[in-house]
Amino acid sequence: MNSIRLLTLISAICYVAIGISSPLITLYLQSLGANYAQISLILASVTITMFFANYGWGWLSDRIGRRKPLLIAGLLILSAAYLLLSSVPNGNYAWAARIFEGAGTAAYSTLSLAIMGDLLEQEKQKGRRMGLFRGIGSFGFFVGAVIGGRLADATSIALTLMVCAGLYLTAALVALAIREVRYVPQPVVVTPASPELKPPRMTVSHRALPLLFLAGVLLWTGAHSASASMWPNYMQTLGYSKTDSSTLWGLAALIEFPAMMIAGSLSDVIGRAPLLFAGGALISLTNLGYLLLAGSLPFLLGVQALRGFGYGSYTTTAMTFATEHSGQRSRGSKSGLYNTVASAGSLLGSFLGGTLVQAYGFHFLYGVCASLAFGAAICFLLLRYGSRPQVAPLSAVDN
Repeated sequence: MNSIRLLTLISAICYVAIGISSPLITLYLQSLGANYAQISLILASVTITMFFANYGWGWLSDRIGRRKPLLIAGLLILSAAYLLLSSVPNGNYAWAARIFEGAGTAAYSTLSLAIMGDLLEQEKQKGRRMGLFRGIGSFGFFVGAVIGGRLADATSIALTLMVCAGLYLTAALVALAIREVRYVPQPVVVTPASPELKPPRMTVSHRALPLLFLAGVLLWTGAHSASASMWPNYMQTLGYSKTDSSTLWGLAALIEFPAMMIAGSLSDVIGRAPLLFAGGALISLTNLGYLLLAGSLPFLLGVQALRGFGYGSYTTTAMTFATEHSGQRSRGSKSGLYNTVASAGSLLGSFLGGTLVQAYGFHFLYGVCASLAFGAAICFLLLRYGSRPQVAPLSAVDN
């Protein structure tokens, strides 16, 4: 099995674990005695950890010229964190375990993206291939979400989290077989400065990610994180069971799979900015749907379908944009920067989620989320990404 397929398999395994845990984690914290504000503080602490760790993992991988060992380390951290989380006696211990989890999540998200970018460096249809990679992950999330709620209802959330620990350990073992692309640094030739010579054109490695793109990422992830953090609790207040909530969440993930494939292929043809805009606009409409229609199951099914298309359109396109805007020598750092800004958005959303619900209620929260997503759509609408970056050739060996 080649490295792209192995990395896609790892993504599927990890997203099964994420699909199992995500709809249950706030309910688990609540069962340990945490109130909504405390839940938000715990979630914020995780994203603070990721905020600092994302860039650090990426920078370190660029520095040492290796990504696979760090990816494996991150997956082992995740396995240990969920094993600890499943056996904690109260919310304070869960807090510590989730901070540990944040370091592992940062390693996985940054390094898997950088490795995939390395493997697709010479690929012309990056969007389509990235859509397949991330879309299969979303299908794994769907499987996990459907399994997780039923397993939690039949046994306990703690046992369900132990299953997640085993899945992350399995992903780490699969990662041992990856053959990463390693670059050979080229010697830098220094020539005397001359007033008649124009400064060299910046290569992809030295370009910064556009500020409008980063602003859109911040706002979009803020909206998504705030909305998702309190969604299971909101569903519970409307009378939905844990199984219902997990299934509804899984429905959106199931739709993300084809949505990511379509969005990736379209972005190869018409550009990244229009698909990023669509992702922001659809998530804004999704949160308006939660605000107005969540009490009716048929309407809620439609809102979840809309969420799947919005999430898929944004996620695949943003990942492709971030990886193709860098050369291999700096791809770890650029992937880390992208994930750092996403973590900042998640931090904003985690803080807003429980805090706004505690103070003003669920309807106010989802109105704020709709506004944030609309702001992201405006940033992406203004984003001009006309020409595709031309990556300078690198001498590479397959290790």
